[in-house]
Amino acid sequence: MADYEIANPSAEALIESLRAVGYSLPTAIADIIDNSVAAGAKNVWMDFNWSGAESHITIVDDGLGMSEEVLSNAMRPGSQSPLDDRQPSDLGRFGLGMKTASFSQCRILSVISKVSDGAVSKRCWNLDFVSEHNEWRLLKEVTKKAEAVAQVLDELENGTVVMWERLDRVTGDSSVSDEKAHRHFLGHIDDTRKHLAMIFHRFLAAPKPRLKIFVNGRKEADRIEAWDPFLEDHPCTNPTPIDPVQFGGSIVSIRGYVLPHKDKLSGDGEYESGGGPGGWNSQQGFYIYRGDRMLVSGSWLKLGPVRPWAKEEHYKLARLSIDIPNSMDSDWSIDVKKSMAMPPRNIRHKLLKLAESVRDDARKVFAHRGEYGPRGSSSRAELERPWEGSTRNGHTIYRIRRNHVIIRNLIKQMGTLKPELETLLRFIEETVPVQKIWLDAAENEKGHAIAYDGIDEEVILGDMKKAWEMLLESGCSPEEAELQIGTMEPFHRYPAMIDQLNGR
Repeated sequence: MADYEIANPSAEALIESLRAVGYSLPTAIADIIDNSVAAGAKNVWMDFNWSGAESHITIVDDGLGMSEEVLSNAMRPGSQSPLDDRQPSDLGRFGLGMKTASFSQCRILSVISKVSDGAVSKRCWNLDFVSEHNEWRLLKEVTKKAEAVAQVLDELENGTVVMWERLDRVTGDSSVSDEKAHRHFLGHIDDTRKHLAMIFHRFLAAPKPRLKIFVNGRKEADRIEAWDPFLEDHPCTNPTPIDPVQFGGSIVSIRGYVLPHKDKLSGDGEYESGGGPGGWNSQQGFYIYRGDRMLVSGSWLKLGPVRPWAKEEHYKLARLSIDIPNSMDSDWSIDVKKSMAMPPRNIRHKLLKLAESVRDDARKVFAHRGEYGPRGSSSRAELERPWEGSTRNGHTIYRIRRNHVIIRNLIKQMGTLKPELETLLRFIEETVPVQKIWLDAAENEKGHAIAYDGIDEEVILGDMKKAWEMLLESGCSPEEAELQIGTMEPFHRYPAMIDQLNGR
């Protein structure tokens, strides 16, 4: 028989180490809500109470609740092996979530739970108490503040209260009158709202949400609304078909989305909302879901044909969803915080292939300001543009299209001045300020102006009539000229003026 000794870890050292897993306040709260979802909760009420160093956060749900035995086990670090099979709706994995998430933000964790027969169970971790005795001493009584808050369970048939006190990682030793610390605390609330709206958007989605989350109130106005990263309800969003991939006896579902160009979004509000918590550039990439709960948001997962893709302006409209079952946690390297995942090697080629296609379409939509038809559309009409991209000595250049109706007719009318006109066009082509355009686009969220925006309608109509006359002179009928004007950038944006050309 092997010779051994029991090497129990130091309670004080290990519990302080668990605090350094790397949770932010929003990701920690999301981990607590995972338990509410697993318990079948329909409502979650969060309250952020500012009181300087004595501030506290409570999370209440109307889930099934926990008996004395279940709660005692749930409060034990490593309460379940990550190797155990779990129900498809179970969002946990390591048996650490509630504890490590809570310890990362506070020094006192109180949990009070009520089951349907009315029995109430209580447990409390006080990290200072653990440190003092250097033993895993789980208290059977909670703090007075927690007792007071737990009265809300009287109004529920069953449910659970989680309370965080001594928020040393959130408020430190700030005084109540510290305005800067107070603003920082309020900022945490706003960040948490945005994060939960994204992470649980499939649960929160109207018109029939599976879960409602309220912040600092119980009214509908206090409810968090879902943030859909794919703008699926927008008519200009281009989704690919769902691509089911067989992997290890289970199915991984993949889908790409090309989001609408800013010009197709109504007002600054819709555009700003579409950018999500981090803005348009940071939200591009893959979104990984497990049990409809988002794990990863906006990452290219270190994919790329030669080197990993970076987040670039011209791919900001590309987003893809991946749905995996919780039986694949190990294959996808899901971490304790459920905020990181990496695809298995034998599925990376499939993801790369789809992502390349979606990125290519997204780049075209970005470059053409949204005037790019849906994938697979046979009726799509390419706009007639005065500029075209080309290459010279391996470098990208931009040329004025000599066969564009306006340019072609102008060249024809120049007679002996054709060489001078050609010199002018070439001079313009060779001095396109590409770097400045990219820099301006990256630094200005509002982007550049829409063609003819803010210019007098008479000027627009005058330019349109000139092009119309050139088409008629080239032999087009009025009807043919009208159709061609309708596919000519930027006149296609003004259909009412096009109607005036043919006397309608």
